[in-house]
Amino acid sequence: RQGGLPDSYEQEVLQPFLQTLAGEAARAVSFFTNSTQYNKVDHLLLAGGVAATTGLAALIQQKTEIHTLVANPFHGMTLVNKIKASQLETDAPALMIACGLALRGVDA
Repeated sequence: RQGGLPDSYEQEVLQPFLQTLAGEAARAVSFFTNSTQYNKVDHLLLAGGVAATTGLAALIQQKTEIHTLVANPFHGMTLVNKIKASQLETDAPALMIACGLALRGVDA
């Protein structure tokens, strides 16, 4: 995330990883629709640290033909001035569990 990687990183490491991940997502959706009573998935929601990787959601959407979004548990929340919104946007998918635990017992 901070740079310092070899020039060949994106082509030799990142792109093959993203292609494999998108393929695994497509296989998981296929397994789900073939082994349950549900024969259609309307949306995929990506969470976790890798979910924020640029281009991943679009690649999975292309491979699965299912509307795919990156999770942001903070969407619609009011942020205090100390919080950098752009950094939170980047980190949000990795903070799903922490956000959920923090909200336990909070009445909306």
